[in-house]
Amino acid sequence: MKPVINPDLKAIDFTEALQVCGDRSFAMGNDLLVLDDIATADLDELPMQLGFLLVGLCTSGEAHFTLSGHERCMRPNDLLISLGEQVFRDVTMSDDFHATAVLMSRSYAQDCIVGLSYMWPYLLFVMENPVCHLSDEEQTWITECYSLLRRRLARQEGRYLREGVIALTRAFYFEICNLLDTRAKPDRTAKLNRSYTIFDHFIQLVSQHFKHERSVEWYSSEMCLTPKHLSEVVKAVSGKTAGQWITTMVMTETKTLLQNTTLSIKEIAKEMNFPNQSFLGKYFKNIEGISPSDFRKLCAGTKP
Repeated sequence: MKPVINPDLKAIDFTEALQVCGDRSFAMGNDLLVLDDIATADLDELPMQLGFLLVGLCTSGEAHFTLSGHERCMRPNDLLISLGEQVFRDVTMSDDFHATAVLMSRSYAQDCIVGLSYMWPYLLFVMENPVCHLSDEEQTWITECYSLLRRRLARQEGRYLREGVIALTRAFYFEICNLLDTRAKPDRTAKLNRSYTIFDHFIQLVSQHFKHERSVEWYSSEMCLTPKHLSEVVKAVSGKTAGQWITTMVMTETKTLLQNTTLSIKEIAKEMNFPNQSFLGKYFKNIEGISPSDFRKLCAGTKP
């Protein structure tokens, strides 16, 4: 096994990953990267904190590492899902270790994948089980999805390149959700410590009510907790406060409606239960720095 050791934590964003792996990968701007083979050299600055979503499939050999404080291992047919902000440490890989990977920037994952909210119910499962073993049939299907995405990125041509890549990314994403769904359901009955139980309950509530309830106080009241305690627990488990999770879900859904529907801003404000269009505009601009209409124009490839 080859040890990879560095005492300093390094935050790696998508742009840096692209620079390191660009000559052995296929990419779409600063949004999406597919990598045929993860090499030891890619990980020589560990411990590192990733600033992007990573889905990796081990094809041979094995790797041992610590992810967010827990020891993990990847072997052939093992799928790794890292949601970002997680820290990799103490990595060792066998000489014959190989893995393919798909990397997505935060903005691409949040803005371009319709139905990203489908991942919310599985957050707890993924955080506790970032590595899951696939059957041969599942491995074949995930590999085929990866290959389709890779081939389209390799053929960098066509007016609708981005639209085609987004469609393939969505298909890949929903297959991941299908895999998680078959595994997370039995886990719901497992005994979890209180912090993870609180986080799980909170995420379930937010995924059901975020269009109508956006205050931490409402969720804490439903859970018979103080707002401070709820936020502290959610922060300790996930790295984000309760308020940040609520905002993330609201913004993800709002952006999806702006990008993928013909609803007017006024209709979207009503759908998202904002008092009026102006209120939605202020909320959106405070977080994104631009108005909903300008965001829609940017997504359509026109100047604001």
